[in-house]
Amino acid sequence: MALTEARALAADLLALPWDAERIARAALAVTTALLAASPRVSWAGGGEPLPSWRLATGWGGAGIWWVDAAGLGNEAKLAERLAAIAGGLGYGSARAGVAGSAIAAYAATYGGRRAARARERPAARPRIVPPGGDAAYLAPFPVTLLDLDDDLAGTLRSLGLVRLGQLAALAADEVEARFGPEGLAAHRLARGLDTRGPTTPRDDALPGVEVELGGPVATAEPLLFVLRGALASLSDTLRTRGLAARELALALRLDDGSLAARAVRPARPTSRPDALFDHCRLALETWQLQEPAVALTLTAAVTVPASGEQGDLLAPRWADPAALAAALERIRGSEGADAVAVPQARDGHLPADGGAWVAATEAPAPGRAEPRSAVEPGTPTRREDLRPAGELTAALRLLPAAAPVHVRLARLGLAAVKHRDAWHDVVAWCGPERLAPRWWRPDAAATAGAPAGPRDYYTARTADGALWLLRRDAPSHQWFVEGWWD
Repeated sequence: MALTEARALAADLLALPWDAERIARAALAVTTALLAASPRVSWAGGGEPLPSWRLATGWGGAGIWWVDAAGLGNEAKLAERLAAIAGGLGYGSARAGVAGSAIAAYAATYGGRRAARARERPAARPRIVPPGGDAAYLAPFPVTLLDLDDDLAGTLRSLGLVRLGQLAALAADEVEARFGPEGLAAHRLARGLDTRGPTTPRDDALPGVEVELGGPVATAEPLLFVLRGALASLSDTLRTRGLAARELALALRLDDGSLAARAVRPARPTSRPDALFDHCRLALETWQLQEPAVALTLTAAVTVPASGEQGDLLAPRWADPAALAAALERIRGSEGADAVAVPQARDGHLPADGGAWVAATEAPAPGRAEPRSAVEPGTPTRREDLRPAGELTAALRLLPAAAPVHVRLARLGLAAVKHRDAWHDVVAWCGPERLAPRWWRPDAAATAGAPAGPRDYYTARTADGALWLLRRDAPSHQWFVEGWWD
């Protein structure tokens, strides 16, 4: 009804504007979740508000997804799983129908809604249209099931064509001559001939995932969100077939109809979604696209048989001295002799003097976890008081060069730290610990990278759990962050 009419019935009516961006974000979350059930998912909705009659039938609205069911086994179980995934996201009234065409599949869900209203069966129970029976199943449905413009719908109604079966019984050439291209398109739908949805031929020899984004996406964040779900689906397929991906083909269909593609090659064949995601994320973040993306396709272009269970080569239980030595040699051969380094503790009173990276001449001993940063540095007083009880010894991650920061002081000391244009509230801190540079050495100022005067070191824990190493130079009173504990 019109808004004024609605306000006459409900004076306290709250009118919410149509938020296309919010709907698109929610739809993208559903699309990504549905990838757990099928590798080919597309969103049929759009970002425009719908007239009341379309909201009443649900046709063409933002709540429709086409999901490819080919080759995925029991169709009834697949439909139930799709409804369960949507229910897990908070859409408890979701329904699923399975058919050979998109229009018949929609009619199955539409029929499920009507049956639920008549209390003939539960709304979540899927309806399966027998193969080849799309036209017969569609025949009793009203013509209003189709997405018709007002003129064509009124003409069909005036001629007594109120059921899809009546429209399908007409000859195609007569329909085209009388109603034009729009009438012929409706006639094809009434006969169960529909090209919408993920119905293009698949190459099952190459595991892949295809996602319709439902609208133009111009930033990397939503693409990365969908990419993680797509890789999870692709990895499941690879593991089921006993394969590992040597090369991925990442393709984006752009808003202008063009196709942008890149090859993603991991360092070694793998089916681990986290490892593949890191490589694909790097490709997306460095990709300069001329137009927004509307669809994403991910295919395992080159696969090899999986060599066995995969794990972290540096984890103690996976330690294999021969394999580790061979892996490190490959890294040295491709990246240089100094590409592999290990931390070495050194005697120094400043945090920056507590350790250094030295070139590794041999593989770490099996079963011994090597630290990944310079550990055992000089530390501020009572830093352990800022860590939760039972926490493992933390490693100090030093920045290559101390970064200037802004510090907000309160009556009780440190209150907040501004680093990279973001303020971090300080919940606990200790200090100062005053240390002087190596004044006895002639290169003290050069090696310290700061004025030769004394420095006050502080350790601060921020509200997000990070433990920062801060310093204040005594002559200038300028604050710096030197690193953090991990």
